[in-house]
Amino acid sequence: MTEKKAVTVTIYGNEYTMKGEADPAYITELAKYVDGKMAEIGKKSSAPAAKVAILASMNIADELHRLEKAKAENLKLIEALEKSVLEMKKAADGSLKHTLELKEQSDKHKADVAEGKKTLEETQAEASKAKKEAEGLRPELEKAKKDLETAGKKHEDMTREMGKLREELQSLKPQLEKVKEDLTASEKLNEEAQSELQDLRAKSDHLGSELNRAKQSPSQGGGFPVPDDKVNALFKKIDAILE
Repeated sequence: MTEKKAVTVTIYGNEYTMKGEADPAYITELAKYVDGKMAEIGKKSSAPAAKVAILASMNIADELHRLEKAKAENLKLIEALEKSVLEMKKAADGSLKHTLELKEQSDKHKADVAEGKKTLEETQAEASKAKKEAEGLRPELEKAKKDLETAGKKHEDMTREMGKLREELQSLKPQLEKVKEDLTASEKLNEEAQSELQDLRAKSDHLGSELNRAKQSPSQGGGFPVPDDKVNALFKKIDAILE
């Protein structure tokens, strides 16, 4: 158990002996503070010491209440600050993570840029090569252009010729129709001639048979002999007609 110490203090002109476990210097300081408050009030009022003590106590209580309220507000402020610090720390951690991601992306971008630069150089080299090849092909392109123009002119000439041929064909169409009609008439005449030739062939065959019988039997049927030369000449004429 801590030993209590006695301390004699003076408050508003009166001495008081106090015992406590607190440090004597701290008790003396508190007594001086109370004495100062009572002396301040005594200068403004001629009230007795008991009333001055009460007013001083009220002032001290008011100060204590204000301090307690300020302490509570400070505690709230400290809590808010701690919360803000945590949020700031969280944000800082997120920002650091984002910064690391940005750095990683930046490194990757740099690598991509380097690769793109290399690809661009290769593309430029290929473009230069293609340009040289195009320059080498320019004479051929010019020749092809001239050939195309010549072909175009020939096409125009052929188109004009075809137009003329169409006109001539149109003009020949009536003649073709007439030739067609003549051919139809000729085919009809040919059919009639074939029919007549068939009749003549039949008659010739019949006549030949009659002549052969007459030649073999000149005395039969009241006929008379026919000379062989005349018969042959008759057959030749018939053959000429049939041909």
